Amino acid sequence: MLLEPYILQFHGVLNLKTVSTFIRYAHTREYKNAGVGTENFIIPKIRKVSRYEIRNNVESLTDCHWASFLNYRITNCMNAYARHFDAKKYTLDIKSLNQLDLLKYEVTDHYDFHIDAGTEFHRTLSAVLFLNNDYKGGGLHFKDLNNKDSIKIEPYPGKLVVWPSNFLFPHSVEPVSEGVRYSVVAWA
Repeated sequence: MLLEPYILQFHGVLNLKTVSTFIRYAHTREYKNAGVGTENFIIPKIRKVSRYEIRNNVESLTDCHWASFLNYRITNCMNAYARHFDAKKYTLDIKSLNQLDLLKYEVTDHYDFHIDAGTEFHRTLSAVLFLNNDYKGGGLHFKDLNNKDSIKIEPYPGKLVVWPSNFLFPHSVEPVSEGVRYSVVAWA
């Protein structure tokens, strides 16, 4: 697949002890149904997942800690991505993420093929941080525009995947068939 070299995987972004601590935090959050587009329309046929926005401008010191910590770890990997390709488009020094979401996919939850950039979303790079792999289904898939080739990313706790947010990288999350899939998604 021609796109595969541009989908980089960073292993050990979080160690297993940190992942375990973060998952305990994830169990205490109040999730909302995640929608589609800027109007956040709930269209379960396209996207069914629960979302918690991790922000550092809130009263919760725990949220502030995780937002700052994850922002630091993920932006370091995005900057490493930029240095890897030494492309002018990506040589921006990413200081902060546009958005940082904790996602909870339960049985039958999914997200059909989509891209992350658009006129209403100014995103250059996308990232998914896997938090667990004790579920079935829920695979992250990429396909190229001819729909002939696809890549499935194997989840592993603490692994981060980074790719360009543009139209060349449509991706999906297949339905979860057993267990709960936790991940963090971010954009810069």
